Amino acid sequence: MTLYQSPDASLTYHPDSDTLHLSYNATRLDVSFGQAYQVALQEMLHQNVGKLLLDLKRNAPPVDDTDEWVLEPLARHLPAELTHPIFIAAVLSEGQYQYQIGSYLPSIGSTLASEQIEFNYFTSRREASAWLQAN
Repeated sequence: MTLYQSPDASLTYHPDSDTLHLSYNATRLDVSFGQAYQVALQEMLHQNVGKLLLDLKRNAPPVDDTDEWVLEPLARHLPAELTHPIFIAAVLSEGQYQYQIGSYLPSIGSTLASEQIEFNYFTSRREASAWLQAN
């Protein structure tokens, strides 16, 4: 079921896996991604869905502000106390993945609003889906 659609993004709900899937097709993260991602986080709370697959693989090569667009909104839009754990898997290109892992700072985890939020990066949609399904 499609919950949000724009020229750059689509948000769908898959009831069989109880997962939201945000697919972003623009060449870089910008305001349209921020809007779609905010809708996804709101739908997670509203629909009581604990899993989100962020498909960012079609985006441009590595960017310095991925944390700004992906991790920081979790702290802003999700409450500190959640009724259930939330799992978010971001699928990136190999270049984006290498950049994110190479620039990872342990302090990033402290920006998340709750210990009930688990966030992980993948280069394979299949691996990301398997991780979400296992949680």
